[in-house]
Amino acid sequence: MLEDLDHLAARIGQLVQRSRNLHAERDALRNKLAHTEAERDALRRSQAETEARVQSLQSGLSDAERGREQLLSQAQGAETALRAELERQQNEILTLQARLQSRDADVLRLHDVAASAQVRIDAVLARLPGNAPLTDAALQETN
Repeated sequence: MLEDLDHLAARIGQLVQRSRNLHAERDALRNKLAHTEAERDALRRSQAETEARVQSLQSGLSDAERGREQLLSQAQGAETALRAELERQQNEILTLQARLQSRDADVLRLHDVAASAQVRIDAVLARLPGNAPLTDAALQETN
């Protein structure tokens, strides 16, 4: 019976030791769990911050894209207006050049008419009574 008690005491000692080991393992697992949960929470916070930054960047990108589209639209409108103005100015230049050529032709024609009229006037004046006949040199001096 003593032997049974010794055996029982040894068995109880083993169970106590096993219980202590299990408690130590439980405490280690709890610590590991707490550390893992803290790490998980930190990762979740980091993920939330990253998602917020991504959302902010996407919003900024969307705003920038809308601004770019608006500027592009304005630039295209300005280009269209400038091209229309350029075409109008080119047409006006062509019109003015044609008018200038017409005026130059008119000036040359009027110059010829004036020279012809001067010759006729000189001829009429030369035929008036009391005038001496004009020589070629005198005619050139009057021109």
